[in-house]
Amino acid sequence: MNQKDIVRFLVTTVGSFIQDQLISKERRAQHKEQCAERLAAEDGSCEKDTEVRYSDQAVLANLDWGIDALEEAINTSNMETKFARLDHAEKMLQVCAMLNSDQRTAGVPNFYLSAWAHLNLSYLWKLRENAHNSVLHVLEMFIIDPFFSRIDFAPELWKALFLPHMNSIVGWYSEARHRIVMEVIPDSNDLSFTADFDQFFNESLIFSMRPDQAEKMQKLEQLYGESLDENTQLYAKYFMDCLNFDSNTSKRAIPMLPIAEPPMTPMHEVSRSIPDFVKFGPILPRSAGFSSILKGKDNAREASRLNITSMSSQNLEESVMWDLQDEMNEENEYNSDFEPDDAYMDSEDKTYQALCHSSMQLNIHKEMGPKVQPSKIRCQISSSTSLSSIGSPKTSPKISSPELDSQYHKGPKSILRLVSSNFRDSTVSNSLPMSPTLCNDSSISSADSDEVIELPTSCRKNYEHNQSTSQQNLNRQVSENSSLDESDEGSQSCISLPISDKLTPRSRAPKDFVCPITGQIFSDPVTLETGQTYERKAIEEWLKRGNATCPITRQPLSASTLPKTNYVLKRLITTWKEKYPDLAQEFSYPTTPRNSLNPLSPEETILASSPSCKLPDPTKSDYYTDQKCKRFMQTIVTTSPTSVISQAATEAVIIGIKPHVSCLCNSDDLQECEAAVLAIAKIWKDSTADPGIHSYLSEPTIVNGLVEILSASMNREVLRISVHILSALIFSHESVGEILTSVDSDFDCMASLLKKGLAEAAVLIYQLRPTFTQLSACNFIPSLVQLILNKNDNSDNLPLVMEPKDAAIALLEQILMGGDESTRSLNATSVISANGVPTLIKCLDKVEGRLAIISILLCCIHADKSCKNQIANRIDLSSVLELFHTGDDCVRGICTKFLSELVLLNRRTFCNQILKIIKDEGAFSTMHTFLVYLQVAPMEQQPAIASLLLQLDLLVEPRKMSIYREEAIEALVEALQRKDFPHSQIMALDALLSLCGHLTTSGESYTEAWLLKMAGYNQPYHALMKSEKLIVHENELTDTMEEEAKAVTSWQKRVVFVLCNHEKGSIFKALEECLRSNSLEIAKSCLVVATWLTYMLYNLPDMGVRDVALKSFLEPFINVLQSSNNLEEKILATLALNCFLNDPGAVEELGVYAKCMYKALRKLKKNSVVVSDMLKTLIKLPSVDPTELWCCDEVAELDSCSNGGILCLLPLKSWVLSAHSDGTIKVWDAGKRGLRLIQQVREHTKAVTCLYASSSSDKLYSGSLDKTIRVWTVKPEEIHCVQVHDVKEAVNQLTANANYACFSSQGTGVNVYSWSGVLRHINFNKYVKCLDMAGNKLYCGCTGYNIQEIDLRHSSSNTFYSGARKFLGKQTIYSLRIHDGFLYAGGSSVDGIAGKVFSLSTRALTGSFLTGLDIKHMAVNSDFIFTGSKSGITIEVWLKETVTKVAAIKVGGQAKIASLASDTDGEMLLAGLLDGKIQAWALD
Repeated sequence: MNQKDIVRFLVTTVGSFIQDQLISKERRAQHKEQCAERLAAEDGSCEKDTEVRYSDQAVLANLDWGIDALEEAINTSNMETKFARLDHAEKMLQVCAMLNSDQRTAGVPNFYLSAWAHLNLSYLWKLRENAHNSVLHVLEMFIIDPFFSRIDFAPELWKALFLPHMNSIVGWYSEARHRIVMEVIPDSNDLSFTADFDQFFNESLIFSMRPDQAEKMQKLEQLYGESLDENTQLYAKYFMDCLNFDSNTSKRAIPMLPIAEPPMTPMHEVSRSIPDFVKFGPILPRSAGFSSILKGKDNAREASRLNITSMSSQNLEESVMWDLQDEMNEENEYNSDFEPDDAYMDSEDKTYQALCHSSMQLNIHKEMGPKVQPSKIRCQISSSTSLSSIGSPKTSPKISSPELDSQYHKGPKSILRLVSSNFRDSTVSNSLPMSPTLCNDSSISSADSDEVIELPTSCRKNYEHNQSTSQQNLNRQVSENSSLDESDEGSQSCISLPISDKLTPRSRAPKDFVCPITGQIFSDPVTLETGQTYERKAIEEWLKRGNATCPITRQPLSASTLPKTNYVLKRLITTWKEKYPDLAQEFSYPTTPRNSLNPLSPEETILASSPSCKLPDPTKSDYYTDQKCKRFMQTIVTTSPTSVISQAATEAVIIGIKPHVSCLCNSDDLQECEAAVLAIAKIWKDSTADPGIHSYLSEPTIVNGLVEILSASMNREVLRISVHILSALIFSHESVGEILTSVDSDFDCMASLLKKGLAEAAVLIYQLRPTFTQLSACNFIPSLVQLILNKNDNSDNLPLVMEPKDAAIALLEQILMGGDESTRSLNATSVISANGVPTLIKCLDKVEGRLAIISILLCCIHADKSCKNQIANRIDLSSVLELFHTGDDCVRGICTKFLSELVLLNRRTFCNQILKIIKDEGAFSTMHTFLVYLQVAPMEQQPAIASLLLQLDLLVEPRKMSIYREEAIEALVEALQRKDFPHSQIMALDALLSLCGHLTTSGESYTEAWLLKMAGYNQPYHALMKSEKLIVHENELTDTMEEEAKAVTSWQKRVVFVLCNHEKGSIFKALEECLRSNSLEIAKSCLVVATWLTYMLYNLPDMGVRDVALKSFLEPFINVLQSSNNLEEKILATLALNCFLNDPGAVEELGVYAKCMYKALRKLKKNSVVVSDMLKTLIKLPSVDPTELWCCDEVAELDSCSNGGILCLLPLKSWVLSAHSDGTIKVWDAGKRGLRLIQQVREHTKAVTCLYASSSSDKLYSGSLDKTIRVWTVKPEEIHCVQVHDVKEAVNQLTANANYACFSSQGTGVNVYSWSGVLRHINFNKYVKCLDMAGNKLYCGCTGYNIQEIDLRHSSSNTFYSGARKFLGKQTIYSLRIHDGFLYAGGSSVDGIAGKVFSLSTRALTGSFLTGLDIKHMAVNSDFIFTGSKSGITIEVWLKETVTKVAAIKVGGQAKIASLASDTDGEMLLAGLLDGKIQAWALD
């Protein structure tokens, strides 16, 4: 490619990437979340005691403010605000973009911050429509930080720009890795070089790798990454040179294309398919911060492992496996948030991860050197991200030395405001009830013993391989060991620490300073008569519970009151606190303590468990499971740190439970096990659900026993209590949930219980966080709806963590939000068929679950629009409005969608009632809240909010000024103007169509069908109304329909009034741009809206904006009329143009387009009644020359001379019938390009002189010289003679109706023949040359230039017209035609006039044929009059509207014209000649 092609490629590729980022707000928020997570991880892992400088804080704040300002600019619709926010964002982001890449800011490398800033600056310049600067900033990002640019910032863009140039590097890496792996695989000599060695390379081979092999693999990975980064910078600089090169002004040579050189020349390049193991970014979880890449840059490889105990070599191997499993889990969690391309981040490549971990472990061993011999190593726990100080939801409670804890607590607090929500949520997930003893001992227990703790073995499948679960088992063992009498100090060890890590006074509080009950430093110590010292509040609590003994010695207490404070001890404690303030604060007794393991209060639980602010995303089926796992959770009854039951009391409860637990786990008697469950529940309830007991009951064997009870028991009470216990245990210990989800049969058991009607099972299923696939496979919808419908059963006194109804609603929401669109629709239909809609509406009274219910109802509306009326009739909108007023932007977005759907009703009066409720309900101003939200709402929500706000404002007569109305219309106009965001334009057009007021029962707009009906094209409207009548209730009265029609008309006028008057018709200009859109959907919707506005605008008094509409719409409407292939679009444009034609001020502009409009409109005459009026108006325009409107082409000349001359031609439907002199009648198919003979009959014996068709075209009449009149039936494929009437005289001219047949013969007067056989002769002493009939009136053209009118009912005649006779007997009327209420007569030319036009109603003369040629034959259609001269070789063409001659047609040959005919639609002209030929012309 040359330099220009490269620049074009860069602009297109980068522009497409940035456009995708700007369109999706969710993607931008997710990207910011991911980058912030890495910043937070680096900030949290900082162990320095120094404070962060203010200048560093300012730099990070500028980055945060710049990103926020950029987001505001993207979302705002006000252009002035947008430019202001862009300027502010540029100033803020430039601060970070210009940072020195070699330094750090607040512990974060500057190259990361600078690259991030350049990425956002590229967004900024894209919004300013400066593609050049946008691309420059993207390339600068790749130059400054290629590593994180390709794994964090823009991986897809890196693949598009740089990956095609890296084939040689990828090829080298594939070969090198292949060689290393071949060394590891046994018997690799038997394998070919092209073998798929990954099938032989598994995790078991990792541990057989030699240290040198692992080190070689590690170096290869490092060198590979460095090569990718170096060449990325190389090509980015080359692209930048190409972008800045100007051949006209630059004196430099054209930049040369660089070559990506690998460290070694590969045998081949990867050109087509890239192997699965090839990665373009290392496995670097965001929670790892920047440590790995920074160490790689500094060539320092320091181990970050924390040795807290030792273990055997076998346990070391298990530790490695656990580390591997944990990192895989963490990577899966990382991938669930962001789904990169498989080419550079493949979570399935476990081999790569295992190799990395293996090499890291080997490096650790080497670094430990002689200090720690391998035989001395007993336990080694990795300080990876899964055990970092910040933690994650999957991390078990950390066991570490107090020294490490103190360092953590002393560390600087995060000054970053860009903190990931994943880290914020981790405190909630870890705040679970747990024994205070565990909390205390896990941090300050003695390390005198060298015993090695053996982890308990679980009976669940694969349970022993889960690190977090095993860690919790370890904690549980710690709790059990530490619950023994503290007087035997050192006899029991919780966990063994290395000698170097023993606790010292520097790292822990003296034992005598700590209360044995609370585990905290004394605040008010009191010494009892037994010699034991306790915290006053704690011992008071002990005595209030009815205990009369010392908690430790168990000796009875004789004193009824507590002694005074032990001031000596208190002074000692005060001195120690002054010496060690950090430890004093850590172990102090707070007034309102908040331990990280204590449960939240009910109010805090609701806040902490509120749903995420993301809108439902159908593409993520586990979204609702991950984000709302504890939304409805209530606090379990537990003991707070200020009111703790002593260890002795906990031990007593556990001792009481143990026999029942043993029975539950070991007995084969179901009844005994059921009794054990009841006993455990009773003891647990009496103990107020102590956290220590929670830990004891969370053992896998006990959990398994409870699950077996669920699968075997038939006792409903036992089942409910078992579910209660399991639910509480899951809430306290996530490991219990992991146990239950490790075996599929456990979930199936709970699903079966729910289907059998056990409501509590819904809570347990919800707590297990099932996937959408699991839920959909169980067909839960009928059971969940039934559960919501049933009344609450409060017979059980054990509290659940949440109401079963709330759990059912949450599960139902997850089911309806998961899967693809068809699956969601099917599930929503199941909810509707189960009568779930009324049930869910009743549940809106409760605050909990309102958002879920609204989301479910919204899904039901989308699946079945007919349920919308049911919801609107039953729902109490105050609940929805309360949720809208109190919710965040995400909640308001869902509520807006719901309310927008709810007001799309087919009954305008009912819709107005709903709008009034929305406007007036609640303590807050709904309109003001909508207005505020409109100003900050995302782009995709603004049209719906604006439509709602405008409808609320229109409930009253439009006032002169309304801020709500102005802001709403402005938002709609701005949405229409967003060319780069077609989805926003479509939403705005849909909102405008919904405002029109013409809605079906499903809420769809039928404005287009209504407009077509106004134009006379009724088929779409009638078809729609026919289907709607099947839905409308039968007893709906006509009065109601009339009331609805009036309401719709009034509503339309209000809407059009405010839309057109806004800023002098600015909406017309916005719609004009949409009409020119390349999107067919946008153009069609805009055409409907523009036509509706135009039509309504001219049905209202002139508001002074018609000229704006004309200027904006005239040209687009003309283009649609001329170029569109869609009939309905043409008719819509015709209706709008007709409105312009009625405007005197638009006549001059329309004259320019008259000719092209006329030709296009003639083709629409049969489809729209408006067209005829438009054609008449166009003809009368002074700027129109009628001769320019005529055009014809000869399409056929047929020779039928074998049947004699053609005496009569008659168009009939799509046929043309010809009557011949030998008595033959021929039927021709009149196609667009000619005539095709389809039937030939000869019933008459002599010449057929005339043909006439009934008004309904179902009968044909023929007259002949054989003195008969025949009646024919017209069938779809042929004509068939059914009657023959002998009239005794030759028939020269014929006309007929259902009662009579009128014909002329050789004599004077006319004959009237009744179909019953009666013949009457009406004589007025004139010879009749032509006939035509209108109703019961017969008109006869006679000799003497006379027209006689005969009343067939009374058989009377009178003179309709009598001309002056200059030459007696020479003037004759030869032809008569009646068309559209006018009588056209042609005959002898007298004084240059050969014919006249009369109005039948007034008998007034309306026009004359100014020609010197006698008119012998005549044909009339909707546009033109055709006259054949007596000479028989010329056809004159007259404009029907003005009787103006526009053209003349010469007939080929010497034969005379015997008959003229034209079809009703005016598309063809036919001439029958005496020599048997037929000539046809196509009229344009």
